[in-house]
Amino acid sequence: MKYLEWNNIISAYFFNSANAGKDIYLYLTKNDIIGLGKASFVEETEDEIWTDFITSVKRGIPGSNGNIIAKAKCAHSKNNLVGRTKPDGTPATIEDIPVLYPPFICYLVFLVLPLIEVVEGNFRTTNYYGKLNGFLSNDSNLGTNDFRNNQINCLWEDLADWANVKNNGDLGVFNIISFTNENWIYVGKVFSQCVLPPKFLTRLPELFEVIGLVPNTFYEDLYLQEKIKHSNRTDLIPKNTLGFLKNGDDLSKAIIQTIQRQYKRWTGETHEEIEEGATLRKKRNYTVAALFLQFKVNTNDEEIKFSYRMYSSNDYPEDLKFGNYENLYEINGWSKTLLYEFKEGLEFKDNFNKWIAKFPDRDVRLFVSAGTQQLSNDFWIETDILSKTDRMYLLCKNGKQKTIEDWGKTFSNGNFKKEDFNGLPENYSLFWFRNPTQGLSEISILTLYAEKRIELAGGLKVSFRTYTNDFLPEVEIINSDGNEKVYLQYKGTDEKIFLSKKTSLNNRWLLPEKTAINVDFYIKVENENFTGNELAYNLASSYNTALKVDGSKLPKRNSFGRNIITDAEQYCLGSDIVNPAKSSKRVFCPLSWVFASTNQETKTTISAAVFNNHSGNNLCNFLSLKGTLTTEEFFKAFEFYFSKEFSITENTNLTKIKRASLNFYDFIGILDYDYETKSIVLNPPQFIFIPTTHGRKVLLIGARDMALIKAIIEKSPTHHLQVEITKQFSSNERLLLPDVITIKAFGTSNENYGERNLKAFADELQIKFSNDYFPQLALQDFSANIADYESTLKETNENDYGWARYIFNPETLRFEKSETENFDKSFSLLEYKLNEYTYQHKLWKDNKCYQVDLNWGRFIALKHFDKNEILFDSTSQKVAIPVSMPLPRLLSEAIMLLSGKAPDFKEINGKKYRVYENIIGIFTQNLFKLKLGQTAINTTL
Repeated sequence: MKYLEWNNIISAYFFNSANAGKDIYLYLTKNDIIGLGKASFVEETEDEIWTDFITSVKRGIPGSNGNIIAKAKCAHSKNNLVGRTKPDGTPATIEDIPVLYPPFICYLVFLVLPLIEVVEGNFRTTNYYGKLNGFLSNDSNLGTNDFRNNQINCLWEDLADWANVKNNGDLGVFNIISFTNENWIYVGKVFSQCVLPPKFLTRLPELFEVIGLVPNTFYEDLYLQEKIKHSNRTDLIPKNTLGFLKNGDDLSKAIIQTIQRQYKRWTGETHEEIEEGATLRKKRNYTVAALFLQFKVNTNDEEIKFSYRMYSSNDYPEDLKFGNYENLYEINGWSKTLLYEFKEGLEFKDNFNKWIAKFPDRDVRLFVSAGTQQLSNDFWIETDILSKTDRMYLLCKNGKQKTIEDWGKTFSNGNFKKEDFNGLPENYSLFWFRNPTQGLSEISILTLYAEKRIELAGGLKVSFRTYTNDFLPEVEIINSDGNEKVYLQYKGTDEKIFLSKKTSLNNRWLLPEKTAINVDFYIKVENENFTGNELAYNLASSYNTALKVDGSKLPKRNSFGRNIITDAEQYCLGSDIVNPAKSSKRVFCPLSWVFASTNQETKTTISAAVFNNHSGNNLCNFLSLKGTLTTEEFFKAFEFYFSKEFSITENTNLTKIKRASLNFYDFIGILDYDYETKSIVLNPPQFIFIPTTHGRKVLLIGARDMALIKAIIEKSPTHHLQVEITKQFSSNERLLLPDVITIKAFGTSNENYGERNLKAFADELQIKFSNDYFPQLALQDFSANIADYESTLKETNENDYGWARYIFNPETLRFEKSETENFDKSFSLLEYKLNEYTYQHKLWKDNKCYQVDLNWGRFIALKHFDKNEILFDSTSQKVAIPVSMPLPRLLSEAIMLLSGKAPDFKEINGKKYRVYENIIGIFTQNLFKLKLGQTAINTTL
């Protein structure tokens, strides 16, 4: 391959949309490079691929000569071609290869290689030039003695400018580390890329847990450095890295800064990856969370009452329990209040879920109004940041009292006082203060930082630097003085749009309501320049996004609902079956009359439909804007919109609600959710027939947004169609599901019962109309039956790797905690949980262990124990299925798409059920008996 081809391959590995906002290190081993190149070679061996890479580096860009540095600088001279296009709109090229990335990246990677690969010779750890020339020993013309004479600092700086400024970190963030020691000004940049190998960075959470760190807590650089240096887990720390840490020089400081950045991103999870041949499995360790002290003050009685809240950015297990406290989650990562007496070193542990909450010992604690965290203003809660503007409390051990009182003398009159409340812990003192004029160097948490930075707070992120415009984020200045003049400036303009200040918070400013959409903007402060705030932000709108959803991204599924990548003649794609069976095609279907009635219905007046954009519909808008997302992103968006409409009560289990919502979004045809890969893909908008006694009726499924719904409402009367908008059942209100949108057609048999109008309407809106077959019947026909599923079960690994284990109880129809070592291996259905996003399900049968789909597995268990649990009312056309027994995915979607409604929640004879509507008897009997081996019990619902 040519040099630029290698450069494009290697650059794409580092800089891509999946790495948006992440720190990038140019660390690649020889084997990594060979692996990246393999796709471009057919028969070449690994040695031949490596030789090709080396040859391309030697050759370089056409016209380059001299040593390796000279060739790197020649590549750098072509940097102006990045982003340029030819007259035909295609990227600029060199040797017919498009210049997609800075053309010198490959050389920077190459210069780091001698510090990664073993080089023959006896070199000191810091002898970079010796290693470089040893690495280039067979090519003396490529050698170099010193970067000083031919320095390449501009290459590192221009790469940072390209990644961080020109691309706004959307492809990754490249940090330049400056060195004051003249011996490290040049080579330090090379060392900084490799002293922290990717494997070390990946295993840092394990190291954090081992040395006793708690996430979301303040640790000084020196404290962190000492803890790592004296750790006995040498398997987690490369000798090279440890050696540099002990030097206490510029490089060691750079290492600690990098580790600090990784620590601040640590969620508290410490799961290890175990290699088993080509398979990586996760061994479950404890998830660590921080306990934060909080208190209420009763100024009338001069009393203070302490309590705690836990914080974790991980989703809480729905059955997490600390002592007598369960159903712990409240909002935004915070737990509900935990009423425990003040105690240094307090810990809570849930051994089953492997969660531990720790309250680190501290001499001094700072408190700010809990309202800053969107919690009750009645509380003051711990923080690590000394504010220049907010009112704060300080709790300290009496050993620090004199030091704090001396610091208090630096405050203006009336801005600092000692409190004497009843309820203070013994040997502790409490102070109230505001507007500090200086920090206290002896106590790190009381550092008054001069350096400011800008962040966007609140709002809902669409991507790394983009927010939805439904609820604008606020501008927050960390270490604000409170009197800054903050303005917005659109990229490429000089106009300053000054922002108004938020009245309730001194360090927050509000974006204008009419902030432009899809235009990059900067947030700046008049007469101040903040380092690292060149990031351009963006607002995105969901308006007109539904019709742009890409259906090609939907996974193909087989008759068991499994994701397949191989070619198949017939498969499920979203809510459709590709090449459906004849029995679901309109011209052959024996149930055609159910969906296409010959009973005519006419109507002269069409009424205007009213659409309320509540939180459920707003969430649906956001999903259309995303198109594809992860489970974590769905849960965050769900919680954001939930908090806008509902409050958390004592009985609210938000973790359980989020999971239920996601499943129903899948089954009502909005999206495709794969719980194994944790990926979500939106279905494109589509009209499908649903059962009706007269005329024709279609249901809107798939992605939707306000623009599409507005168009449906406005254009329907011109086609003599009635739009009906129906809210979901009130029992499902908290699931944030979108309204059901159906369109009713009218007409005589001569007018084909209004069907021509539906077709013209769909064509005008550019919405797919499945009028030649019935997806509900196709999904049912295509779905495998329980016997087929059992016959395809494959044996799997028996090891649970410490994951939380639950066993299905056929009497209660629920998965229940299994904390004993032994269980019935003649027949047991097991659920293993790593966290709230990652599950595995296994079936033990005749002492053999099989991987199993959760929903199929439950019905296999009912069949094994000869239990019928489904209720059917032929008169009202309703079906009741136990809440804990959802149908396999294709069958769930088949019956939910008959109405578009998620089933109602009801208690029947003391048991909890989901009740489905619009379910015709023939359809139901076929589905339950033939597919699941269940005989529906006739009853009145």
